[in-house]
Parts: sequence; C-alpha cells; structure tokens
Amino acid sequence: MSVSNDDENKVFGIVFRTPPKDSTGIPHILEHSVLCGSRKYPLKEPFVELLKGSLNTFLNAFTYPDRTCYPVASTNTKDFYNLVDVYLDAVFFPKCVEDFQTCQQEGWHFELDNPSTDITYKGVVFNEMKGVYSQPDNILGRAAQQALFPDNACGVDSGGDPKVIPKLTFEEFKEFHRKYYHPSNARIWFYGDDDPNERLRILSEYLNMFEASSGPNESIVEKQKLFSEPVRIIEKYPAGDAGDIKKKNMVCLNWLLSDKPLDLETELALGFLDHLMLGTPASPLRKISLESGLGDATVGGGIEDELLQPQFSIGLKNVSEDDIQKVEELIMDTLKKLADECFF
Repeated sequence: MSVSNDDENKVFGIVFRTPPKDSTGIPHILEHSVLCGSRKYPLKEPFVELLKGSLNTFLNAFTYPDRTCYPVASTNTKDFYNLVDVYLDAVFFPKCVEDFQTCQQEGWHFELDNPSTDITYKGVVFNEMKGVYSQPDNILGRAAQQALFPDNACGVDSGGDPKVIPKLTFEEFKEFHRKYYHPSNARIWFYGDDDPNERLRILSEYLNMFEASSGPNESIVEKQKLFSEPVRIIEKYPAGDAGDIKKKNMVCLNWLLSDKPLDLETELALGFLDHLMLGTPASPLRKISLESGLGDATVGGGIEDELLQPQFSIGLKNVSEDDIQKVEELIMDTLKKLADECFF
C-alpha cells in the first residue's frame, strides 16, 4: 500500500504473518535477532545505532500473537530512506540465521557466573519474559487469550514462555525465518509526502531477488470456533507475602465475539459501546463494578480487536475468595440490564 499526501512525517512498515506452533517465542526472538546486523549493515546492533544517530520520529518492532511488525518514520527524506533500507535488509538478509551466537544472545543460553553456583538460563528475550510472567495482570491477560483461542496460534505465547523458551533449537529458528520472512508472506506500506516512484525503486531492489513462496498458505491463522457453553479456567500467579492471600484473587469474564473478522461498521459500533460501558469513571459497567466493593480495580481492558477475531474482557482484582461468584453475577446482571434498559 502506498499513500501519498502532504504529511512530512513519512512512515514505512513491513509486516509478516508469523503464527507460532508453540510457546518457545520464535517470533519474538527473531524480531530481536534480525535487528542485530544484516548483509549490508553488519554492525552488532544497528538498531541501537539508529536510535542514537538517526532523525527518526518512530523506530521500533512488535511481536503480536499472529504477526510481526517493523515500522519506522522520519520527517527527513534522506534519513527516512536510509531507515527503510536498513529495515528491509534486516528482515530479508539478517546475520542471525547464520550466527548461532545471536540466537543464543537474544533467545536463551546457559550461563555460569561461578563454578560453585548452579548453571542458569539467560537471554534477552528469556529475561524479558521472566519479568512479564512475574506480573499478575500480564499472566491474567495471557491466560484469558489462550483460553479463548485453544485451537489456533493465538492459544500459545508468541512472546515466549520462560519454561518453554529453552526448548527452541537453532534449526527451528532458521526454518521459521526461511518460511515466513519472505515477500510473499509480507504486507508493506508507505505513507507521507515522499516520491512514490522512489518507494517502488527501493522495494524493487529487494523484492526482485525473490521467487514466489508457499509461506502465505502455511501462515494462515485458522479461525477459532465459538464456544457452545462457558468454560471456567483457574490459574495461579505470584501474589507476594504481604496482605491476606485470600483477598488477592482476580476474576475476569471473557467473550470471543465473532467467528470471523468484523465488518467496519460493526467494529466501529462495538468501539463506541466499549467506551460507553468502560471508557470513563461514570461509565456504568466500570462504575458499578468498582462501587460494588468486591475488588479494588478493573481488569480485562474491554474490547480487544487487534487479532483476527475480537474479544471482550472485564473483571476485578483483589477479590476475596468468598466473592468470586458475586463478581461474575454482578457483571452478567449489569450487562443484561444495559442490554434491556440501554444507557439513558
């Protein structure tokens, strides 16, 4: 997609569909690793050098449950095209697929600080995900998503589960890049006031090097079937020693809203509805939940439409063990009342 307008803030992005089959975190580790040097830019950390030396207005990369995104932006045309070239070379010709040590550095490796101590696991992504898995709200969010999508790629952790990350092999890492980091499996966009012909020239330098791939067929994310009845999931999280452990429960109700992507009108309507129910302190679902005294804060986040199928989640944290069922009943009763009586 190429959008030409008068905006001086030029934007480029390339997205690959990267559905994982397990929670070893390959998409996340690869996202880190491809930015650790490439064919034309064999620096140890070109991403860090760009952060320090370029005129970028945005520079990052993101791993979603089903895709990996590489966006950049700059108001300076020469700098912008340099960023585009660095990113294209990084995703298509990274050094990491030939360098086991980069995979170890960004993914996982054994480390021994002292012969008298035990060998431990280390790695940039491994350490990052250990932190993520120590945060109760993140644990809840992951448990909810995986419970809603038990039959497709969204049912595993693309970021990586620290218990599973050490099962990743270098061969799997290389094969994942070969299969999915291909122009046939990519979506590319430009936006801004730069020359659209120059955009095509830069792209052609890379895309002309490739033949068609089977990647798009292999990366299809199967749609999750809707549930025929409610499913109850109980998970544990590190609650800490302070306070009454029986009052540290989190309760969250989650719905998979559709068995297919929403049309734009329905998606917009659900966005308005979500804001009306939860978007302000006076929003009824949020207000009633907090004023109930059953918990200290809401969890769940409402509508999530970043995946192929939208979901809705709402609940409370710091709930007493005796009040778990009351939270569920309160939310269901409030939603029914809003459906029957509306907001006015």
